[in-house]
Amino acid sequence: MEKKQIDWKFVIGTVILAAALILMGSFFWKTVAEQAEIVREEEARYEEEARSAIYMYYGNYFKKEIFVDLDTKEMFSCSIPDAGIYNRNGTLIKGDVLEEGDKVKIYGDNVLSDAVPPEYQNVTRMQRISRATLEEAEEYRRLVNESAEAWQ
Repeated sequence: MEKKQIDWKFVIGTVILAAALILMGSFFWKTVAEQAEIVREEEARYEEEARSAIYMYYGNYFKKEIFVDLDTKEMFSCSIPDAGIYNRNGTLIKGDVLEEGDKVKIYGDNVLSDAVPPEYQNVTRMQRISRATLEEAEEYRRLVNESAEAWQ
């Protein structure tokens, strides 16, 4: 029986092809990891720029909606996104409404208009985070009523 000769061109071509595939695969997964890191950073920045606020009403006869920033006590109005409000678990609830004393996180471009009261424009997402206690709600209601007298 004759021994077959090794086809060196085939062996070298196969090794080069395998090396090229391994190299392409490693660059692909490196790019995927970098993109995932960029997305995580953007989400963290988006979360950091969100405003935590409490939803309140003001006015004697016609109740008007107002939000009070939980950190700065700054008051502003904003519209609820058309998509709806997200609940605590991050599930979108279409047609949901806020009740006085609801604490929410408001996501958007963080720009307030010069209106009185200021209006938070371009709200992209709103998420209910909790409910205020009666004591907290009373404190914010007092703040809102004091400021509302100046607006009217």
